[in-house]
Amino acid sequence: MSHGKTVILFMALSLTMLYADQNLIAPMLKILEEDGMIPGIGTPNFWFYAGLLATVPTFVGIATTFIWGYLADKLNRRTLFATAVLLGEIPCFLTGFARNYYEMLFLRALTGIGINGAAPVARAIIADLYPPEKRGTGYAIYNFSSGFGVLIGMLMTGIVLSAGLTWRIPFMLAAAPNFILIPLFLMLVKEVKIGYGEPEIRRLYEAGLEYRFRINLREFLTAVTMTPTLIFIYLQGVPGTFPWGAIPYWAPTYFQEKWGLDAGVATLIIFTSGIGMMIGYFVGGVLSDALLRKGFEKARLIIPFIGIIAGTFTVISLISYPYPYGDSSFTALLPVIMLGVFGMVFVTFSAPNVPAILSEITLPEHRGTVFGLFNITDNIGSAIGPTLAAAFMAYYESTGLTKSESMYYGLLLVSLLWIPCALLWLPAFKTYKRDKEKLRKALAERVGSQAFFPSRN
Repeated sequence: MSHGKTVILFMALSLTMLYADQNLIAPMLKILEEDGMIPGIGTPNFWFYAGLLATVPTFVGIATTFIWGYLADKLNRRTLFATAVLLGEIPCFLTGFARNYYEMLFLRALTGIGINGAAPVARAIIADLYPPEKRGTGYAIYNFSSGFGVLIGMLMTGIVLSAGLTWRIPFMLAAAPNFILIPLFLMLVKEVKIGYGEPEIRRLYEAGLEYRFRINLREFLTAVTMTPTLIFIYLQGVPGTFPWGAIPYWAPTYFQEKWGLDAGVATLIIFTSGIGMMIGYFVGGVLSDALLRKGFEKARLIIPFIGIIAGTFTVISLISYPYPYGDSSFTALLPVIMLGVFGMVFVTFSAPNVPAILSEITLPEHRGTVFGLFNITDNIGSAIGPTLAAAFMAYYESTGLTKSESMYYGLLLVSLLWIPCALLWLPAFKTYKRDKEKLRKALAERVGSQAFFPSRN
């Protein structure tokens, strides 16, 4: 197996198990409520405390992700990735021993640091592994791994709870594999050279030369302000991630409350929707790569825009579906499963294309920091989403609506935030090509100056 394939294999496996932790709590909210692990039972405050279990880890991760990204432009990215994964998995494992709500919240916050630390480092490594025209596929693998991990976590939780076992077991099962995978990763994987995915820089490495440029924050800030596409892509992620934070977190409980399904069946709907999500990752990434090779220069913009619009209305159709209460038959489930699958296929078209675009318009020594900033805008909505939806739900419940009706309106309002996300893609259609050409020119100028590429010896 080639070095590149070894790197991507170990990263994919590690990310799968790291992200298995991310949505473990969603399927077990009712169990945690019954077990007395969440305060405010029977009052609107319950929504607030439950939402914090998703919001706080993401916010803590956001607070540190820029540092991780900056370090990825300064230090060994391989070692940094391994460190971030372990920093996420150790508190994940210890969550299984939490004695009360506040211990659980603290450990979830620590896990958020690891997950949001690994993300910018992994994305920078992928840009070093893949040439520009294949990065849609590279980021599709990244997103597939993280999405598959979330599914594994939810499925594992559903199986454990259905078997009547304690809610503590899934946290330990999710964390344990990386205690083996990460030492193997450090032993078997060599550092990926910065900028190796750029054709101009790869030729220099193959000639025995070295890319010596490293990040300078002043130059980085100037580059960001002079690259409008970068700003538009950052901005679209803010409203676009509110639904991503709220819907997966609250949907299992919504299906139980509104549709009268048990936890296992509710988790099944989320799981099958997640399969659609993974299909969308690959379709969005591979299709944009294929269209780029055929000369469609704006493929990475067109595909996400269409996907977000189509996915918004499909997801709204799902949560608005007049489901026959309490009916778990295949006939009753099939329409909502299909809506969930297609909704997730469409809205995930953007996931592999966003980091691919960012890597096509930024210098190699800036990408860790670029992805660190992106992780902030891409997760701030995810952090606030569960609590924002909970606030909507609490408001509607306070007006006299039932719990299920309140959940419906909360999820509906959050879903509509995908519309401004789609609109923020439109300005990038005018700036994307120019920003790509600017990067190619900058790399060509650097390659022409051998003084910047001294021999390794």
